[in-house]
Amino acid sequence: MNKQAGEGVQFLSYLTLFLVAASLYIFSSYLHYILVAAVLSLCTSHGYIALNTYFKRPVLPLFIQKKSSLFSSTILTLFFLCLIFAPLVYFLSETYTQMSSVDIDHLKKVTMEMVTKIVAFSDSIPVLHNFLDNLKNEGFSALKGVSIEAVYKTVNGVASGAGGLVVQISWIMIFYFLFNLNGRQILAFSARVMPTSFENEEYLYRECTGTVAVVFYGTLFNMLAQGLTFGLLMVFIGDYNAFYLGVLAGFCSVIPLIGAALVYVPVVALELVAGNYINVIIILIVVWGIMGFFIDNILRIIFIAYLKKIFGFEYTMNEILILLSILAGISSFGFWGLIIGPSVIALTLAAANLYSSQVAHTGFPDDKK
Repeated sequence: MNKQAGEGVQFLSYLTLFLVAASLYIFSSYLHYILVAAVLSLCTSHGYIALNTYFKRPVLPLFIQKKSSLFSSTILTLFFLCLIFAPLVYFLSETYTQMSSVDIDHLKKVTMEMVTKIVAFSDSIPVLHNFLDNLKNEGFSALKGVSIEAVYKTVNGVASGAGGLVVQISWIMIFYFLFNLNGRQILAFSARVMPTSFENEEYLYRECTGTVAVVFYGTLFNMLAQGLTFGLLMVFIGDYNAFYLGVLAGFCSVIPLIGAALVYVPVVALELVAGNYINVIIILIVVWGIMGFFIDNILRIIFIAYLKKIFGFEYTMNEILILLSILAGISSFGFWGLIIGPSVIALTLAAANLYSSQVAHTGFPDDKK
């Protein structure tokens, strides 16, 4: 009887593996969206638990308590739709409109004036002046050709074809809603079928969610704070579409190392061409002092520490390794690699830590920092 039961379990395991592989094949076109949605749901699991607890309070109507998972999942999904989807749609539509009305001849003229101004500033530095002067001559030859038209067509094509990104976000939000709604059942099933102890599973979950939550919330805060700061700065400077540039600066701030420089450098160049040197100084003080230093290195850390105190998530992954995993994730998965990269590396390190502890016969890792 035991032999028959063992054969039955073995058959079911093979059947399950086959059906899982078949399911993955069927959903192969959506695996990227599913992976992003799963990681995103792990990022916000602390917020989901807090919302779910709130809706289960006895003071609320019974039907709300029974549907707490539905209300929590809906609120989180709508939150991300308003926070990411709406600004992205606005940005893409506005970019397409702006690129459609670009005057190529005026763009060439402004670019030439900007290069001439920069070369003039370097007169007191002979080595730099000669280099920039040669670069100016080569650049003018390129501008008189078709290169700038090619750049314009490329940017315009990217903006007009970026509707695919809207479709991606729609699918990600659908799967994100489903993961939140059924997350408890999925985790419970995974815990039953995994041949590890509950403590080990909890350790893997804690390391993954803690690391990804730090990256996600820190990036989200940085994006909102820098976008709002730059938008208000453009309102003060005037003669710019402040809301559009603020949204653009917010999205660009998620790019490691470069960040909002993609936005403020062209603005500084335009102000130099116009001779508004006071505006240039104000812009550089704000983007370097407030956006680059204060928001990114002080406010973000304070914000993350506050969230850790509220939600209690923790992580042990090194900050430099987090940055490298973000860069590697972006190069492999595009924008969504921002959260996929750290989550994969965090799970890898946690699993390796568990394996080494088991090999050494020390039991569950005692390093719970």
